[in-house]
Amino acid sequence: MANFDPIAQMLTIIRNGLQAKKKYVVIDSSNLKKDIARILHEENYITKYSIIEPSDEENKKFEKIKIYLRYVNEESVIRGLEKISKPGKRIYVNTKNIPVVLNHIGIAILSTNKGVLTDRDARKFNVGGEYICKIW
Repeated sequence: MANFDPIAQMLTIIRNGLQAKKKYVVIDSSNLKKDIARILHEENYITKYSIIEPSDEENKKFEKIKIYLRYVNEESVIRGLEKISKPGKRIYVNTKNIPVVLNHIGIAILSTNKGVLTDRDARKFNVGGEYICKIW
């Protein structure tokens, strides 16, 4: 049985939503997924995102994230998403080998001790971490 990877599932839902030209997609929430959505918004890959609170306190764990996909001239702004670090094989990078995605056209997302950062911010703060995914 394959390991369950919620971040790979998030990226797949976004990828499928883009292929189907959806206005938005809804995914299960986690702190890491919220951070990835925040970065996608800050980097202009998505229009916006919002947290959908469950209607009752007992279902707190069923919080969702609504991600509004971004298109320009009916073409997706996101050309590709790729999960790098996987549950069975974690990929870590130090400050000297933080990846450059498509000659700085795309971004790498890293989980560091300073939080979830883009490759550019990780270089600025001089920190390495787990290489989660790349987006271009």
